[in-house]
Amino acid sequence: MKSFFKAFFTTIIVILILALAGIAGYFYFIGNEDTNKVDQGGEDLQFLMLGVDSLDSKKADNARSDTIMVVNVDGKSKKVNIISIPRDTYTKIKGYKKTKINHSFKYGGSKLTLDTVNNLLGTDIKYYVTVDYRFVEDVVNKIGGVTVDVPIDMKYEDPTADPPLKIDIREGTQTLNGHDAIGFLRFRKGYKDADLGRVKAQQQFMSALLSKMKEPKTLIKSPLLLGSYVNYSENNIPVKKLVKVAINMRGIGTEDITTNTLPGTPKYIGGVSYFIPNENKTKVMLLENNFK
Repeated sequence: MKSFFKAFFTTIIVILILALAGIAGYFYFIGNEDTNKVDQGGEDLQFLMLGVDSLDSKKADNARSDTIMVVNVDGKSKKVNIISIPRDTYTKIKGYKKTKINHSFKYGGSKLTLDTVNNLLGTDIKYYVTVDYRFVEDVVNKIGGVTVDVPIDMKYEDPTADPPLKIDIREGTQTLNGHDAIGFLRFRKGYKDADLGRVKAQQQFMSALLSKMKEPKTLIKSPLLLGSYVNYSENNIPVKKLVKVAINMRGIGTEDITTNTLPGTPKYIGGVSYFIPNENKTKVMLLENNFK
């Protein structure tokens, strides 16, 4: 299955998680919080975001993480800072030789990937959230679709994808269901200004999705959306902490989210292409984005 968990798509997921955080309080207030998830309080939250190339993130034992990002939700500034880690980043994985960082998910799932990222960055991030594309698809269906202005006719088929990909969306104002929303986000070819046009379309979708999430009629569907979060993500974030963060971060918009990419350079080692991070520039970036 071709990669589509890029920075823009993970940003959508981050927005949804922040919106769903308050909904997650449903479990806490009815007394079903997982006793193994120890709440540490506070209104800030740092976590590892993983997007996997599997249809089921909870059973993706043989999958590799397609997107790796560290996320800092700053309760004081009410900003979200995201640093994307290229999946080809050359690093040490505990119990294995140096290799591409995305192999860590195949070797030991979310926990080993979190340990690997912390060792790479020198951070002490405790939480992770792992998702696959069905999370967004399910949420879009449950909120009744997302209305966007489709810039061009989008037609594309790839029977070799998993699942087979078929995109057929007409130009103009359309309310996309979950299936078509994924197609809209994955569509690449035909934009007049190439990738810039694709980015603009994706940003439009993010804004429309965030606006729809804030509508009163959407909030009424909170228990249903909670199901999406539970069914299509694997995470270790305490529900109580999510509730506190959500209350503090309500009103967040896409303009409050900043994305960066780990600094470094590509390099071939033994005939294999890797990404070699720049340690000094990485330290500066982490400080600037308040990672600890």
